[in-house]
Amino acid sequence: MNSVEIIKAQITDIDDLNRISFVSKQHWGYPEEWMELWKKDMLLTETDFKLQHIYKLVLENKIIGFCAIQESTEVYDVTNLWIEPMYIGNGFGKLLLSFCIKKVVLNNKPIVVEADPNAEAFYASQGFTTYAQKESLPKGRFLPLMKMALSDNSD
Repeated sequence: MNSVEIIKAQITDIDDLNRISFVSKQHWGYPEEWMELWKKDMLLTETDFKLQHIYKLVLENKIIGFCAIQESTEVYDVTNLWIEPMYIGNGFGKLLLSFCIKKVVLNNKPIVVEADPNAEAFYASQGFTTYAQKESLPKGRFLPLMKMALSDNSD
């Protein structure tokens, strides 16, 4: 891979990161009306930058993806993992997720993610297992709830 770096995102990156999350979600071909239903929940806020560890993936000085992990008392939650559509399938998601887990996950707690159904296979390939489903919008749509034990994350 060319000049790739993963660095802590700053609040000044918020517009780029929010654009990436939206176009990345659109990559799966969801109808516009579904995208509108999810838009508010997909947008990073200033508060997210205070509560979450957000890292951006930069390729040749351009942000092409980001990952955010939030720690709670019981778990680490991967709240966002998005890659620009033209770079999906090139190992950048794996690189970014792996980096963030190693950097952020310091305590022996499970790592969880509420995945998009289209990303379930990706997370499974990274060691996550599906343990439940959560109803989403529109009604009748379900998201896989996945987790990885920290011991599964060692090299």
